Amino acid sequence: MKNVLVKSKESSINRPMILLALIALTLAAGALVGKKAFADDYPNGCVSCHVEGTGALDMRINAVLSRLGHGKAADRSKVIPAACDRCHASSGDGPASALRNLIHRAHYTDPDANLFVTQYAGSCLHCHAMDGASGKASVKSGERNWTPIVGGEPITE
Repeated sequence: MKNVLVKSKESSINRPMILLALIALTLAAGALVGKKAFADDYPNGCVSCHVEGTGALDMRINAVLSRLGHGKAADRSKVIPAACDRCHASSGDGPASALRNLIHRAHYTDPDANLFVTQYAGSCLHCHAMDGASGKASVKSGERNWTPIVGGEPITE
């Protein structure tokens, strides 16, 4: 009996072609190792996207947290979101919910209506960096992009 590719009625997938395409992509990715990486449009994570605007369009972290009734913790945090770990420990051991759970919910709940997804084409690499050598992901951080104000006076450091 001849070896014949059988296609089911439910699917017309050509498995050998898919396998060949996956091998080609793997080889192409391997050829990029050691090559210059593409520029990161969001090198500082949160503060790369959450920028100053007017009123409700001010999306800086301090403004968003203020609208949510969070308080002034953001003003005590110089590097965002790394400093948030004081309370929002990823282990869940902090006095508040783990930051990753809050951020993932805020950015991916109802993707059809979520601005992170619909307007900014939000993806994992907006917030996370990948180390190609180790395959490990990390959370990007950057210095806050606002001047803290205490008692009506800006604080300069």
